[in-house]
Amino acid sequence: MAERKVVLAWDAKRWELRIFEERLKGLAIVVAASGSRLLEEIVDAEAAVGRLPDEAVMAACRLKFVQAPWAGVDGFNLELLRSKGVVLASAKGCNARAVAEHALALMLALAKRIAQLSERVKSGGWVPWSEETFLDDLEGKTVVIVGYGNIGRELARMCRCLGMRVIGVRRRRPAEPDEYAERVVGLSELGEVAGEADFLVVALPLTPETRGAVGRRVLKAMKPTAYLVNVGRGAVVDEEALYEALTKGWIAGAALDVWWSYPPDPSAPSRLGVHKLPNVVATPHKAGWTREARRRCLEFAAENVARYLRGEEPLNVVDYSNPY
Repeated sequence: MAERKVVLAWDAKRWELRIFEERLKGLAIVVAASGSRLLEEIVDAEAAVGRLPDEAVMAACRLKFVQAPWAGVDGFNLELLRSKGVVLASAKGCNARAVAEHALALMLALAKRIAQLSERVKSGGWVPWSEETFLDDLEGKTVVIVGYGNIGRELARMCRCLGMRVIGVRRRRPAEPDEYAERVVGLSELGEVAGEADFLVVALPLTPETRGAVGRRVLKAMKPTAYLVNVGRGAVVDEEALYEALTKGWIAGAALDVWWSYPPDPSAPSRLGVHKLPNVVATPHKAGWTREARRRCLEFAAENVARYLRGEEPLNVVDYSNPY
């Protein structure tokens, strides 16, 4: 019987490769490859980790299992994987703490005007002590967290420590009370609770159900003093509606770590220039990109591949009919 093989679809660092070699010892050989070499190595691989280009999926003869070493799976060709009979699993939850910390940092950056004040001082200016230059407090404010899963609940825990009121929004209303949120409502009720938000934080994955979930109706329901923070996926928020909300004063500002397009797309990250608006704080999709989060995600991915190879049920298997 041919030796089983697992391909890492990127130029893995030595420490990254070691995680998989240690977890999969005695189960499979591990190879890291990208570009044209990936197309050669994937042919006889049974499992792969990372995002695969369509040509790699088509070239694979034995591929049965793909593991995403991150939470979102919207970057995969789900129809192609399903048609080839390949099981896809995510690593949702492994970087929840890092993403929640980044969301909180963006909330603080908005409330304390960090970017604007830093730019003013660096350019040789100063800001007077006047009522017009008051900053905002987080204590006593309401945060509505849209996507009340691993990231959302971790953020809720942090916000409660700061004395904030928390409302969670998830696909379906839970049966039991939550220890951090005052209440948790279903996604269909987002328009009703948006008006209570001082901060509306989006932590939703991108699925057919969530695309454009934060649109004009939700943004117009928000207070003119409220802020939007997005650490989920760009297309969960309607780009045109957000541009209108930010330029017409429906909301006070936004902080975005996720976008509607990415390089090398010439329109990236926003074809409307949302990232250039003065009331926007912009970061380049780095919320979950910490060394510790990367290590946890790779360790989870390696163990999940091991589960598959041992004939056990992998965790976080993606439902292709509602991909998350």
